[in-house]
Amino acid sequence: MRVVAGKYRGKNLLSPKDESVRPTTTRIKETLFNILQSEVPSAKVLDLFAGSGALGIECLSRGADEVIFNDKSRDSIALINQNLRGIEGKFSVTCRDFMAALLSAQTSGKRFDIIFLDPPYASDLAERAIDAIIAMDLLGEDGVIVFEHGAEKIYTPPAAYKTRTKKMGTVIAEFIKKKRIGLMTGSFDPVTRGHEEVLEEALETCDEVIVACLVNPDKTYTFSSAQRLALADALCSAHKGSRAIYSEKLAVEVAKDMGASTLIRGVRDETDLTYEEDMAKYNRKMGVDTQFIRTSAYAFVSSTRVRQELASGDLSNLPAACVPIYLSKDFANLKDDNNQAQPK
Repeated sequence: MRVVAGKYRGKNLLSPKDESVRPTTTRIKETLFNILQSEVPSAKVLDLFAGSGALGIECLSRGADEVIFNDKSRDSIALINQNLRGIEGKFSVTCRDFMAALLSAQTSGKRFDIIFLDPPYASDLAERAIDAIIAMDLLGEDGVIVFEHGAEKIYTPPAAYKTRTKKMGTVIAEFIKKKRIGLMTGSFDPVTRGHEEVLEEALETCDEVIVACLVNPDKTYTFSSAQRLALADALCSAHKGSRAIYSEKLAVEVAKDMGASTLIRGVRDETDLTYEEDMAKYNRKMGVDTQFIRTSAYAFVSSTRVRQELASGDLSNLPAACVPIYLSKDFANLKDDNNQAQPK
């Protein structure tokens, strides 16, 4: 084994003598780091089942800020320390069970940009580690878990995460990241072509956008919550990566429930922006950022205007996907349980 690139390129690394420890080969390392190359500089790295330490050392060579090497085997720890001779940088080596190592990181408030998981292929240790990493919030916002396993194993990430799968012969690497989920909130009484414009732009930067029909207690609605949700559902059906929900909770509460990192808010003019910026400050204090999207082609369209147009039979500013639902015989019968326009 050798270091592939960076400050210590070409440095030979000792391999385990015990065949029960399977080091990542130089060829596989090259493939992994071709994918990770832009994420390693300045990264905080955890090599949880470190073995020989080859992956963490590669990160130090390529400019990582800090690497924690962990393994529960004392023989592996001795090997890692031998391979680290002559290596400079900020690093530490711990001999712990993987769960103890994760708990220690949580206690110290650490979060990582890259976490390597390369346990014995036949075990379920990596899956258990991933569950713990997520529960303990140890992965940075744009961080990645690199899970190496045998080709016979099929891995499905948790709902709020996505994975890029790279097959290398009999070995598969999963690059697991948080989805960027945006929560597009509003009364949507009803959804408009302006809302559709905001949704389309939001989908350019988010892996998923949830259109959340919420309740403003200061408003009286023309459309029932069931009607508003039906129209939002129709809009989302035409835009892959989006879905609609209804909730009576605050936007920040819904964002946390849905795993959304960003609130999506459309703004038409400076008046809208001033109001939304005040709300964004509050939401930021509650732990959720806001992304403003300015409408352009439909900056003149508001829900109030669309309600007036619909009353006169003008459907031009209702999203095309919503028109069949709106014109259906069943739409008028979509009432709330108390048969009121204001949601319960």
